[in-house]
Amino acid sequence: MECTIIIDVGTSSLKSIIYSLNGTLIHEQSQEYHTVITGGDNVEQAPETWHGALLSTLRDTAEYVKEKDLSINAITVTSQRASVIPVDIEGQPLYNAIMWQDKRSTSQCSKLSDAIGINSLYHKTGLRLDPYFSAPKMLWLKEEQPNIYKSSYRLLGVQDFVIHLLTGKFITDWTQASRTMLMNINSFSWDEELLHQMGIDEKLLPELCAPGSIVGNLTEKMSQITGLKSGTPIIIGGGDQQCAALALNVLRSGSAEANTGTGSFVVAFSEKPAFDEEMRTLCSAAAVPGKWIAEAGIFNTGAIYRWVKEEFYKESSENSFEELNKEALKSTVGANGVLLLPHFQGSAAPYWNPMAKGVIFNLTLGTRRGDIVKAVLEGIALEIADNIRLIENISGKIDRVSVAGGMTKFDLFDKIQASAFNKNVIKYENSEASSLGALISSAVTLGIYGDYSEAFKNICNGQEKIFEPDRDCAMYYEKLLEKKNGLYSALEKGGVYKLFS
Repeated sequence: MECTIIIDVGTSSLKSIIYSLNGTLIHEQSQEYHTVITGGDNVEQAPETWHGALLSTLRDTAEYVKEKDLSINAITVTSQRASVIPVDIEGQPLYNAIMWQDKRSTSQCSKLSDAIGINSLYHKTGLRLDPYFSAPKMLWLKEEQPNIYKSSYRLLGVQDFVIHLLTGKFITDWTQASRTMLMNINSFSWDEELLHQMGIDEKLLPELCAPGSIVGNLTEKMSQITGLKSGTPIIIGGGDQQCAALALNVLRSGSAEANTGTGSFVVAFSEKPAFDEEMRTLCSAAAVPGKWIAEAGIFNTGAIYRWVKEEFYKESSENSFEELNKEALKSTVGANGVLLLPHFQGSAAPYWNPMAKGVIFNLTLGTRRGDIVKAVLEGIALEIADNIRLIENISGKIDRVSVAGGMTKFDLFDKIQASAFNKNVIKYENSEASSLGALISSAVTLGIYGDYSEAFKNICNGQEKIFEPDRDCAMYYEKLLEKKNGLYSALEKGGVYKLFS
């Protein structure tokens, strides 16, 4: 049987998945890891965790391929975005990866704002100036770790690091590069003027290519270590959110998706670069070469649910997510008055405030654990709903929202989302959209299907589940959304965040 291996490098785990050409999941091996919060705003991860997880999962995958006598046509990589890893000429890391959630580069952002201007940066790169993106992190390395910076041969993202491990090449694609704040979103090329203004040498950046490109072949060294066949084509699938959009049928105007993993991302298709007058949404390269996505992201959503499990349910079993879900079901709509602001690592859209903090508001002696769990689910859904409205302002009315990610396995969360969005929510049988999207990308590249729509129909042909909004709940969430925005506004205007920054 001919199959494709998808490597999906997430924030919490790396997965190596074997898919058939029609999208059937044949085998999956994953390995979890944790980021390291070294300070209030510093979030890092040792690149060795990805290296180790890659080798471990691919060894298991190779054994399964041999046992079942499978034929592998390609290995395709998709990953998280906007992290920075300085490496030497051999690709060896010189410093921990500075993760996408990291906020240490706020002073570099201030300097860039003064030197270049946020409006100019936004319309060149599609990105709002924020420590979230790669360029400020690179400048932090240059200023605060000059020896590391001078010793660096390349500054890589996580996907680029894994691609180098597989092929020995330093290369990235447009979807990943569009999160660096160094690629011109209109031309899909490194912007020479921005590089000059920031003082970053283009030689430090990987080579650019279109998403879905075959970027090399599995090296003999990796073949010997993993047991997979040397020379196997390696395809660069692109950023996880862009790949997820392929598998969630975000292939035309009016289509959108909300993908909730460690963070949440709302993505809508666009035929041209799409900009918001107030710069609250982002414009990135799509996984479809030559197309774009309008995007609004939330830094921490699933990570907060995991935090609740680890901090409030320590005595529970390994399946304690089930206990969280059961207790949430017992709480009321509105969580008995408890309200969450999900800004545990600052706010991206809609507020774009790196100093914002998480808030669990309106606790009383009558508050139960389940109320806090329910408030987390509702607070995340309301923040996503806010971002859907922003996207609609620039891309037009969204008919329905496809959802994916770990939290969508819980039906209550999907019901909450439908009422919070006041739109039909569609959940497909396989909720691991990023890996399926990478499969769609590689299938088109290899000529198995003629275009992305045909590939979607053949690969994502499983049963879909539709969640319709409850009219009464939708009206309640409309009012709760106003309260959420009012609470944030009171904290921001009152200078509360500055007191705790």
